[in-house]
Amino acid sequence: MYVFASHGDYAAATLASCELIAGKLSNFATVTFHDPMGLADLIAAYEALFAKETDPANFQIITDIPNGSPANAALQFKHKHPGVRVFSGLSLGLALALATGTPIAEALKESQAIAKELFLKGESQAEAPADTAVTSTEKAFVPAPENTNTGDPLINVRVDARLIHGQVATMWTRTLNATRIMVVDDQIVQSEVQKMTLKTAVPGGVHLSILTPSGAAKRILAGNYQGQRVFVIVRNPKALQEMVEAGVTLKAVNVGNISMAAGAKQIAKSVAVTPDNIAVFDYLTKHGVELYHQMVPNDQKVPFNTLLKNKA
Repeated sequence: MYVFASHGDYAAATLASCELIAGKLSNFATVTFHDPMGLADLIAAYEALFAKETDPANFQIITDIPNGSPANAALQFKHKHPGVRVFSGLSLGLALALATGTPIAEALKESQAIAKELFLKGESQAEAPADTAVTSTEKAFVPAPENTNTGDPLINVRVDARLIHGQVATMWTRTLNATRIMVVDDQIVQSEVQKMTLKTAVPGGVHLSILTPSGAAKRILAGNYQGQRVFVIVRNPKALQEMVEAGVTLKAVNVGNISMAAGAKQIAKSVAVTPDNIAVFDYLTKHGVELYHQMVPNDQKVPFNTLLKNKA
């Protein structure tokens, strides 16, 4: 079975387009990732499809991008089921190649080969206008040089249940020009699988620290990150309360994503809060921490406590 997994409806739309050309396909399935889902929801979706597969060795997951939540969840799923293979780069060309029985290694090559500029009959690439030549204008991400930040090393603090995923790796890290991502979580420190997934997802050239709240506080207060640009991410806001209790000063916190859970109330598209979460946010507010919600850098900041009051 080939499983297409994506942010939003891209996987389902890709399969639908493929079947429009190739006809109904019986060995393909899709997994769709929407807010406020979390990694556990994605893994559960993979497990449900895997349970239907008669030959587990043929279970292959193809995600849209390599460091997004569908891919991160697939890697955690793969750790439990080592025979599963995980790929990224889902496209209609790749889907069509697989639908016609092409082995996936060859299908990936064919998919890459069709990504090119097209020309009119009789027109050569040399005759094409210079400003239409296919050239890469996007520079590879290069983090800021070390020891150049003379201010607070904690340049951004974010609550995000997905931790390092597409938006964090490709948008926030670039916008912030972070030199280090610090994931603060008691449970992840003890999980080799989750640490492996985070190491896979972190952008090239960016350092990664995975620490407990007490460990993070100790290192921050010791001045270990002076000169760096540290992007702090937690999946549970309680970790931030523990850091503040240990003496760390947090100026502002972006509550970006909290997945739906039992007893939670959705207050924004990507944020669902429990009574325990609200108690933590009250604590942070009383200790002078500005709380706001901003999913991606281009979004406007929204005062987080306003969202809480509006949904009370």
